[in-house]
Amino acid sequence: MKTKRNERSGGGRPRAAGRSGRAARLLAPYRDKALVVIPARYGSTRFRGKPLAEIGGVPMIVRVLDRAAKIRNADAVIVATDDRRIKAAVEEAGGVAVLTAASHPSGTSRVREAAEYFLHGIVINVQGDEPLLPVSAVERLIDAMRDDPRLMMATLASPASDYEDLMRPDVVKVVCDREGDALYFSRSPLPYPGFAAPPAAGAGRSKSKKSTAPVRYLRHIGVYAFRRAFLLGYAGLPRGPLERFERLEQLRALENGYRIRVVACRSASIGVDRPEDIKRVEKRLRSR
Repeated sequence: MKTKRNERSGGGRPRAAGRSGRAARLLAPYRDKALVVIPARYGSTRFRGKPLAEIGGVPMIVRVLDRAAKIRNADAVIVATDDRRIKAAVEEAGGVAVLTAASHPSGTSRVREAAEYFLHGIVINVQGDEPLLPVSAVERLIDAMRDDPRLMMATLASPASDYEDLMRPDVVKVVCDREGDALYFSRSPLPYPGFAAPPAAGAGRSKSKKSTAPVRYLRHIGVYAFRRAFLLGYAGLPRGPLERFERLEQLRALENGYRIRVVACRSASIGVDRPEDIKRVEKRLRSR
């Protein structure tokens, strides 16, 4: 009886349950609200000052912000950065930026800090090096989270149409089950292409006479959707050997038993990992 009395407050309601109930009522109106957060770090190892690198005369972070602003079912868009120069560039372009700690080990960690100050139930991590962000695909990503309240995390992928990209470790590949949930992400080609022709328009055909089923090669696009509560606790999940080996943070969710829904995107975005990627982006912009 002593334990029960200590666990209860006035009116016979457990304290923990009371706090949980109040929090649930506070967050309920925001459950399906979507917050887009663009993490932008100045001191990139491979490309220092990358968010401010100009693409066609416009800072890359502003390019990404302009694309994110076109997401029709997003309720708010912000940039989370560790640098006042990036913040100033965003605000000069009419956007909203918040300063975050400089010590974050990843973009997800930076997005988590920014999300703590908002109540939106769905948080979209749009990486600051995606100046060709596929807007309609992000809209479908948000819809997928709204349609399935049990889904904690989702991401994007597009057909891999370039054999060289399939072999590049900078280009992350993903394989999915029949429900469209990720089975695995890797910097290596997935599935193993040794018995298939080089991929054309996202598919290779097996050389084996026993199987003529097309094989889809999917290129992962670094855009993530999180349920807010899941994101806030993500850093506390144990890091497994696969995440450490591949250096892919999304494997943490899979190693801990969580689903990641993969939403298809028709065309591949071009992420800017190195200075030479800017020319590829500018070429794509001119073709548009």
